Amino acid sequence: MHAYRRAAAGAAALVAVAAALSVTAAPADAADPCYSEAQPTTGPPLDLPTGPGCDDTVPPETSIDSSPVVGGWLRATSVSITFSGRHPDADSDPISYECQFFNSVSTPTTWQSCTSPFSRDGLDENTATPYTFRVRAVDTPDNAHDLTTDAWYPASADAPDYDQRPAELSFTADATAPNTFGFLRTTYADDSGFDGPMLVANSAQVRLQSSQGTTYRCTLNRKDVACNDGLTTLRPLGAGWKRFEAAAVDPAGNVDPSPFVEEFFVPRNLALGNAPRASRGDWRRFRDPGAFGGDYLESARYGAMLSFPVRNVREIRLLAPAGPQLGRVEIRVGRGQWYRVNLSSSDPQKLKVYAVRGALSGLLAGTLQVRVASHGKPVRVDAISAR
Repeated sequence: MHAYRRAAAGAAALVAVAAALSVTAAPADAADPCYSEAQPTTGPPLDLPTGPGCDDTVPPETSIDSSPVVGGWLRATSVSITFSGRHPDADSDPISYECQFFNSVSTPTTWQSCTSPFSRDGLDENTATPYTFRVRAVDTPDNAHDLTTDAWYPASADAPDYDQRPAELSFTADATAPNTFGFLRTTYADDSGFDGPMLVANSAQVRLQSSQGTTYRCTLNRKDVACNDGLTTLRPLGAGWKRFEAAAVDPAGNVDPSPFVEEFFVPRNLALGNAPRASRGDWRRFRDPGAFGGDYLESARYGAMLSFPVRNVREIRLLAPAGPQLGRVEIRVGRGQWYRVNLSSSDPQKLKVYAVRGALSGLLAGTLQVRVASHGKPVRVDAISAR
């Protein structure tokens, strides 16, 4: 009888202890949020739980800080990507990282431990499927706990301890610069000249194409000009030497290091402003789409003059119409000799190139003069090439 009472008393005491423990554990259950996971604490007298388990439900966040990728393109065959993670709350647990790197259609199911920066060499260029880099931050100590195995306070689920929205970067590698091809598509004289062709219009067309892409960087005498794949028209062109350069740019931003180059010379279009004040009324301007610059000048007065300054000139050519009713002009530089040009011809032409002075002649400088040298016949002049 006494033994039964002692057993009953012991059982009652055990129940009382358990009841007391359950009462004291209630406030700990209400502790929220949980910053670091832990198994339930236990203690005497029977190694029963004295505190609940803790499930940190807020994982760290991940960000990619820097990479050489621009607009989805990598202009190299190696890559280095830096990344970091942070806790959005007061959690102070250390953070580790897991990464994926692939260029397959399907996303891998496994992750590999990694550190920042993430680097890869020997990438293939212009792959059909872009490369993808993914990284997620991991709450390191929390991820080591599996609260679903706890015996005293089994959890129905253990919230993931890694970023559920990994930082991601996709790109295509392309380190090869494109090649640029082009040609001057216009009417000109002396195409085979060693110093470049002379145009017979104040505009030129250049046809461009490249091995990659349809974008170009173009300059005319080192100044940027608009250009495009296919045909580009350069107009209006002022007198003098021109240097046109075009470098293809591929989608990755690689620029052709050896651009297409074309050099050519543009004659000076003669205008009423080239006539000295005393001779300005001797000339008339006529519009003609077949003329250089769309117009030409005409005079029937003997001695009527046109002039403009030149320097370092060897070759002189006159661009003018030809016809049976036309007269003659004379051309000189400074106080040098006069060179006579006969515009009369049984073969009418809207625009003809007349050789006045050869390219191997000595240098001249001064005022270039054009004067009417015939009586009773008009002359028509269009442009002068002095180079």
